[in-house]
Amino acid sequence: MSLKSLLRSQPMLAALKHKPFRWFFMGRILSSGCMQMGGVAQGWLVYELTGSGFALGWVGSGWAIATLVLSLFGGTLSDRSEKRRILIWMRGLQIAISVVQVVLIMTDAIQVWHLAAASLTSGICFSFMMPAQNALLYELVDRETLLNAVSLSSVGMGLMGIVAAWAAGFAIDALGIDAAYVFMTLLHLGVLLTLFGLPKSYSQGKARHSAWSDLVAGVRYLRIEPLLIPLVLLVFVRGALGMPYRSMMPKFAQDVMGYSAEGLGGLTSAVSVGGLVTSLALASLGDYRRKGRLLLLGGITMGLAIVAFANWPREGVVHAFLVIVGVAGTNCMVLNQTLLQEASADEYRGRVMSMYMMAFGLAQLCTMPIGALADLLGVQTVLSVAGLAMAAIFGWVLLRKRNVRQLA
Repeated sequence: MSLKSLLRSQPMLAALKHKPFRWFFMGRILSSGCMQMGGVAQGWLVYELTGSGFALGWVGSGWAIATLVLSLFGGTLSDRSEKRRILIWMRGLQIAISVVQVVLIMTDAIQVWHLAAASLTSGICFSFMMPAQNALLYELVDRETLLNAVSLSSVGMGLMGIVAAWAAGFAIDALGIDAAYVFMTLLHLGVLLTLFGLPKSYSQGKARHSAWSDLVAGVRYLRIEPLLIPLVLLVFVRGALGMPYRSMMPKFAQDVMGYSAEGLGGLTSAVSVGGLVTSLALASLGDYRRKGRLLLLGGITMGLAIVAFANWPREGVVHAFLVIVGVAGTNCMVLNQTLLQEASADEYRGRVMSMYMMAFGLAQLCTMPIGALADLLGVQTVLSVAGLAMAAIFGWVLLRKRNVRQLA
């Protein structure tokens, strides 16, 4: 059976029938490997240098500040410019950042502020790269396969999350932290190569107004379209209350579980196993018509699963609850992105997706106070409170906001 025949016969692989999306998908797989390895390696290195949960929070806050400040500009640029060029330049900058970190580590010159600066610079790259990437995805497939395309992208994230997170931990224990950063640099280079397989993509029309006018118009559009604000607010809630567990994972792994770097990689991989399961399930649904309800149920489940893993730190049990966190978290991410893209007009899509990034960046600033509270009260207590609050908010929206619950 030929590749084209296989793709036509498998609804789960529908988006892969588009050749440009296949290049996009390959790049997403490699990019996810970079992110997963980077999360384990940076978190482990920061905690080794400081032993502080607050440090884990403030180092990561550089990424959050950059995305908060610059994402809307990135979205405006995406709606006005050739998207592939943006992606190529930003990925090249990320390669440079990674090379500098490798040199600093190999020469024993690495300090915490270097990692914070790298986090800030990476956040700048993502502020311009992610709106362009998300808006470009809509142009690579038809509307009927959009959920499938977003889900398949998450499948790649799940697969690489399982492999890359464990590989990062193994590399740190067996070869040293510098080896993990070398592998990350090679993955960044692989992503750059895939970008040349994507088609050029231009804005919907000539830029008749200044960039600032387009930026303001994007904010106004968010207010005009009634469903966009609650969807963006749900992104903020998930980022502020549901995602800090990732930043606190090195502290949880060492202080609560007594794990090495490979054990930390195993915990992170468990989340990716859950994400992979959800991505495959969503990819098989086609154009599912009850996305709003499924999104909200996922948020409730994620919050309760965070409470469970924080309070039952036993071998095997904690991994099982982290799988559930991954299942529910990926469900929220995929459906939230899909609904935002479906609700956005073509000429505003880049700016709307940049607001998604802004909300997530603002939420990530919560890792600083959560890290400080984790040092003071204990990481298990802080994660439990955050998880309960997330479940409560998503539950309230499910019960009281019919327009969100009934989103198709």
